[in-house]
Amino acid sequence: MAELDTCTCDTIREKLPHPLKGLAELAYNYWWSWNRRATKLWERIDPELWREHKNPVKLLLDTPEERFKELLRDDDFMNLYELVMDQFEAYMNPESTWFSTNYPKWDKPIVYLCMEYGISRSLPIYSGGLGILAGDHVKTASDLGLPFIAVGLLYKHGYFRQEIEGDGRQREIFPEYRPEEMPITPVLGSDGKPLLVEVPIGDGIVHARAFEVRVGRVRIYLLDTDVPENSADDRKICDYLYNAEMDKRIKQEILLGIGGMRLLKRLGIEPGVVHLNEGHPAFANLQRMAWYMEGGLTFTEALSIVRGTTVFTTHTPVPAGHDRFPIEEVRKRLAKFLEGREELLELGREGDQLNMTLLAIRTSSYVNGVSQLHAEVSKRMWKDLWPDVPIDEIPIEGITNGIHTMTWVHNEMRKLFDRYIGKVWREHTNLEGIWYAVEMIPDEELWEAHLEAKRQFLALLRRKVMQRNQRLGTDDPLPNIDENALIIGFARRFATYKRATLLFTDLERLKRILNDPERPVYLVFGGKAHPMDEAGKEFLKRVYEVSQMPEFRGKIFVMENYDMGSARLMVAGVDVWLNNPRRPLEASGTSGMKAGLNGVLNASIYDGWWVEGYNGKNGWVIGEESTEPETEADDPKDAQALYELLEREIIPTYYDNRERWIYMMKESIKGIAPRFSTHRMVKEYMDRFYSRAMSNHIWLTRDGYRGAKDIAAWKDRVTASWDEVRLCDPKVREDGTGLEVEVVLDGLKPEDVRVELYYGVKAEGYNVERAHIIELRHPKKLEGGRWLYTYEGNALRHLGDPCWHYALRVYPHHEKLPHRFLLGLVKWKSLDT
Repeated sequence: MAELDTCTCDTIREKLPHPLKGLAELAYNYWWSWNRRATKLWERIDPELWREHKNPVKLLLDTPEERFKELLRDDDFMNLYELVMDQFEAYMNPESTWFSTNYPKWDKPIVYLCMEYGISRSLPIYSGGLGILAGDHVKTASDLGLPFIAVGLLYKHGYFRQEIEGDGRQREIFPEYRPEEMPITPVLGSDGKPLLVEVPIGDGIVHARAFEVRVGRVRIYLLDTDVPENSADDRKICDYLYNAEMDKRIKQEILLGIGGMRLLKRLGIEPGVVHLNEGHPAFANLQRMAWYMEGGLTFTEALSIVRGTTVFTTHTPVPAGHDRFPIEEVRKRLAKFLEGREELLELGREGDQLNMTLLAIRTSSYVNGVSQLHAEVSKRMWKDLWPDVPIDEIPIEGITNGIHTMTWVHNEMRKLFDRYIGKVWREHTNLEGIWYAVEMIPDEELWEAHLEAKRQFLALLRRKVMQRNQRLGTDDPLPNIDENALIIGFARRFATYKRATLLFTDLERLKRILNDPERPVYLVFGGKAHPMDEAGKEFLKRVYEVSQMPEFRGKIFVMENYDMGSARLMVAGVDVWLNNPRRPLEASGTSGMKAGLNGVLNASIYDGWWVEGYNGKNGWVIGEESTEPETEADDPKDAQALYELLEREIIPTYYDNRERWIYMMKESIKGIAPRFSTHRMVKEYMDRFYSRAMSNHIWLTRDGYRGAKDIAAWKDRVTASWDEVRLCDPKVREDGTGLEVEVVLDGLKPEDVRVELYYGVKAEGYNVERAHIIELRHPKKLEGGRWLYTYEGNALRHLGDPCWHYALRVYPHHEKLPHRFLLGLVKWKSLDT
């Protein structure tokens, strides 16, 4: 990157007439990206420039001064400007927020680390679902008023711009972005120069500069190593998002985790809670532990503080989504950092590999998947960490993803919601009751709003096809689609498990479906394959090849370079959103939520969020309502189910029963909008995880870390004694009204453990369906470190029934342990005969 012009913002201010000076501040805060009036304001300045860049800084730099003088004489523009600036001021300086009302005594920030952020097209540091989710999380944290700070990396070339060649092959274009033309500002030191952070990598130091991105009330800090103080090789660490070179990838994750924490320390920011979004930033917890150990705490004490204050979200069951590096390669790149602290690396060891997800789990107390089904899948993925713990009690929870409603709702739908729900929905999106007012929207108004969304999407599709034709000199047919025709959209990353080609299993059948002159159907595909995913690229190529067959030309379209701008129009501008992954590999799937919010009906495999979102009236399930895992052998069965669904349900309903279709659109909106919003999601993180982690922070660190020292001493004592702890053979009364069992505690006290009767209908291993758990209390002390526990009651009435399982168990207990099985220690004694 060229040396940053730190005066870009000043240049813009000097250029603007005094009455329009506020545009400079507005340009550098992404609040405008989810405020329709603000985006309309930018568009009014220069429609062509705005459509090309969607970047207010670039817009203001490239607009001649004479144009601003013209705008001063435009009353409509000036009225809009004053209205937008008043809204911006009110947003940035509220009297109160949801957070300040519900957590008035909170005094430390929540720090969120992620490899990518999807805030806007003008900040191209995202590749897909993970980044879009992170961006929506940040926007909602701003809306709700959380003391939220995010950390990421600034990529010189971002993620690639996709071009599709004449043969359907994907070509990756990596533009070089200029920070001085982006809505970001350099972080300066006290000397007025760019602040540099020293990050230990290998045997030396890599220097990183920082940029600040303002997203409403939240700040994102982005690190970058392209500074003269670094070697030529180290200056390229942040060249590409998800760099395929192992060396660069490890260094990126060191920079994000260790560099991110060091930046916050330089800025005087002490987190109360740290949220790792995926395993990429897990090195942050090694840095935190190292600081506590440098301050005199032991390894266990430091781990207790870090673990008790960390939230970790895992996003995928696909193995490729979990970074693993040869541990010796990581050791080389952390050589300087690890001096005297080698044991830190063992937290992520998996044989001869360092597993970043494993490192994150072992240093976090609060772990979650991104849907309820994904949480269950994650428990099974990582059950070896808790080998004797029942699946349903493994400490991985489910907090289902959501979407930032104001970012993804189409303008026509927004106007309808304002008119018939009232503007209360904007700030209270997650309140289900208010959305029942959707039923009051007249059918013809909802349908007209949807048609306008389709018109805008078709105009975008037409522009993209024209641009590609001009670039390649080809004659691909332009979309000539009647707005009343059925359009099915499929847009996501071209990973093979998402099965973009499932509809092409039987081309003859598909030809009949698409070419019915009375009921025409169109397919639009969008999405990118990872540059290293050759199989995914072949899927994309196959989709394009089919679109070029004579019987499908003008019926199937492939929209190149699908990004946030394209997505906002597509999720509202098709009629059906198609999602057909191989279950259970779609952990969540937020694109379907965006479609559903806009009245677009989902047709999806029963996977991810759709397990919770489908209610029988708001879309369709492809195949069975089953959560059983699928294999490649299930593809023909799912393809058959998809064809039948189109022929028997979707197409006839669309063309023959418009009343039923609009009823389903309303069901989609009122059921999906509140339950799958990030307002619900972030409040859930706040109430279930952040608040508990903050309470841990207070207890663990006060009075010279007394809490951390107490619980670490307890852990050490329990761990040292655990091998000798055991349950002796129980004595069950003949009439089944109770039992006695001696428990050897080997120096531990009854308050250090819990002894429980565990029973229910048999499932697998020690797992039962709908487990019943009864704690055995008030033990009597015997000789030799033994304690007698008794139970009286009728719970043993099914003992001996082969359908029931009974067992006793003992596990460590401490009132401040965030989860009963966090240590993964438990011993069992079966009562079954």
